[in-house]
Amino acid sequence: MATVEHDCRDFREEFQATIDSPYHFVDSGLENLYLVGIKYFRCKCGQELADIPAIKQLLNLIARDVVEQPFALSGDEIRFLRKRLGKKQADFSKQLGLEIETLSRIENGHLPASERTDKFIRLYYALASKDPVLLGQMQEDLDARLATWQRIMPPKKIVATVTDNEWTADLVAA
Repeated sequence: MATVEHDCRDFREEFQATIDSPYHFVDSGLENLYLVGIKYFRCKCGQELADIPAIKQLLNLIARDVVEQPFALSGDEIRFLRKRLGKKQADFSKQLGLEIETLSRIENGHLPASERTDKFIRLYYALASKDPVLLGQMQEDLDARLATWQRIMPPKKIVATVTDNEWTADLVAA
């Protein structure tokens, strides 16, 4: 039996995404992303098409939220950030100092990113994206952390010792 081709524009119904019935934005690459306040259309064949205004601003906002979240990045989120930067997996893995196979396993959810890799990806994204809000927020966070570290950490005494004309230095609690 042959399938009959149709034009979805002739067989679609319009919907408004609400808080009770949000639009699942799977094309973002993130499984947990839902939009509210947009129009979308669903054809009788099941095909959906969303009318998403200011898509670049939306994707930048999502990336900013992903980078600023207080828990570990998922593989999907790392892939999302890489794609937002327009980087190929080979180039991104090289810039991160990872084997391409390792990055692939991380992005596919077969291997969690180490804490160091996670933090480096966030920092790399903030710098490479040149997002002024994200960079400003990171600067504020860094300033606050440095101020906190200065108040909490007692100054260390540096003790330099010479032995046979060779110097060594050690940090000693004050």
